[in-house]
Amino acid sequence: MSVTSQGASTLTSRALAPAATAAAGLLLVIAAVVLAPISTAALVAIGVVLLGLVAYAAVRWPRAAIVVVVLAPILDRYVVGGLLPSAVEGVAHYLSEGLLVVVGLTLAVRAWRAGRLGQAIRHPVLWATLAFVGVAAVSAIVNGVPPLVALVGIGFTVDAVAVFFLPRLVGFDLRQSLIAVAAFVAVVTAAALVVLLQALLSPDIFGLSFVTGRFGEIYRLAAFIGDPNVFGTFAAAASPFVLLAATSLSRPRWRWLAIGLAFLLLLTLWLSFSRGAWLAMAIGAVLVLLMVDRRTFLLAIGMLALAFVVAQVMPRDLALPSGGTGQPRPDLVDSTIGRVDTVGSGRDLRTLFVINAVPILRDHPAVGVGPGRYGGAAADMFGTPIYERYGTDELFTVATQRTVDNFWLHLVVETGLLGLAAFLAAALSAGIPVLRAARRARGWWRVLLGGAAAGSAALAVSAVSTMLLEANSVAFVFWFLLGLAGLSVPAVGSRAGAAEAPAAR
Repeated sequence: MSVTSQGASTLTSRALAPAATAAAGLLLVIAAVVLAPISTAALVAIGVVLLGLVAYAAVRWPRAAIVVVVLAPILDRYVVGGLLPSAVEGVAHYLSEGLLVVVGLTLAVRAWRAGRLGQAIRHPVLWATLAFVGVAAVSAIVNGVPPLVALVGIGFTVDAVAVFFLPRLVGFDLRQSLIAVAAFVAVVTAAALVVLLQALLSPDIFGLSFVTGRFGEIYRLAAFIGDPNVFGTFAAAASPFVLLAATSLSRPRWRWLAIGLAFLLLLTLWLSFSRGAWLAMAIGAVLVLLMVDRRTFLLAIGMLALAFVVAQVMPRDLALPSGGTGQPRPDLVDSTIGRVDTVGSGRDLRTLFVINAVPILRDHPAVGVGPGRYGGAAADMFGTPIYERYGTDELFTVATQRTVDNFWLHLVVETGLLGLAAFLAAALSAGIPVLRAARRARGWWRVLLGGAAAGSAALAVSAVSTMLLEANSVAFVFWFLLGLAGLSVPAVGSRAGAAEAPAAR
């Protein structure tokens, strides 16, 4: 056998194992969807086997397993969950937690055996998170919160922080980091393409559902992700990577591809009609891009304006009878004015939640009312006396309204100013070094670091009008981007890191 044929055979065998593992995982998911209406026991058994398969994959291909963990909440909550019967739909929402535990423990043991565990977890994020947990525990004791409620409330808030440490357990070089980021951007781009088809042809194309707007939007689009706020937030978080690629890379074809992707993401960001995501892009991503690279900032402003114009005049609903819905076209300007009007007249629900929270925070400024007692999923699951005491329950007049739609408000009311300070310290201790390094970086390094800094900023700003940093679909991405980019900070501190890396060309 020739050397060439031996190399080809080795390459084929190396590719076969991960492909077979991925195929087995896909078959297990399909089996779960098929058998769920028949047997809950079968669904649980399949889940156990699937987690075992993931543990095996984490040993063989740890970096790919981490990416699966980060992207899994998009599938378990918005895709797989929708295919399961309503009686067991909630089980799918916890798939990402199971994957995180299995992969995290597997990689932690692997790092411990290699003598890297201590170094991997020794970071200011850990100390700040422990401080937050300590404040939350004190708050639970002071306020007499039942242990289970306190545990769930703390867990829902900080479990995603573990994702920050996963890249540190195995290490990522520049090329591996870019591939991981590309996987996230690819998923968001696929969703953006579907959103574009929904707008051009029909909002329910491929059997997809859509959200009806209350301010003249007619419909708000989100593709297979389902929630327009989540899709819009993802589009805002993914856009900085391609915008920076358009201004930082040396090859023209890469720059033009990046410009096309950026336009698609920004166009569909407007089509989501998610005002929170628009603010996330404007206040979070764009301002960070200004600090990283002025050319990219100007490109972002120009492309946002162009995408806005196209979103206003582009054809709509071409596959529907008579080429339309029979209703007025969705209008970005009128719908936004309608939203602003509700805020100004004191009828906006998010504003009412903030007003309602002021006396609560005034009575409990230091450590809050206790974890799991206000605004989040735990308060909805277990109930809370705080709502009746302060009249918060009177604001939940919509059946689908279960949270205060403001992660930061939820955080400060539950754990007080001390808890908020500790959580912010964890996020900033991860993000500030990445931002500083991004300003020095060039080429692919700038794409990675600047994109992570701007993308995570967008996610944080979006949480002002959503609870998405409590939801794994967004929180996992937030902490992963910070953890992944943080590994490249030392490299950019050297002269080699300030130039475009040959390995990434």
